[in-house]
Amino acid sequence: METTILIKTKKEVKSQAQNLAKELGLSLADVVNASLRQFVINQGITISKIPTEGLDAYLNKKEILSAHQASLKEF
Repeated sequence: METTILIKTKKEVKSQAQNLAKELGLSLADVVNASLRQFVINQGITISKIPTEGLDAYLNKKEILSAHQASLKEF
């Protein structure tokens, strides 16, 4: 049985997520469902060191990935 989840997010975040999902051959629903499955399997969620509000400063996903990889060098 399927159900519907309604969430609020910024329009720009939704648009960027939809575009990235499309590039990967996925729908936004596929991405959300995969995230929910991982949350259940892992019994938790991994939070990045990059603050959410800081993501708006990055222009594209390559910059976000680069910043994330740079943050991992500390470990």
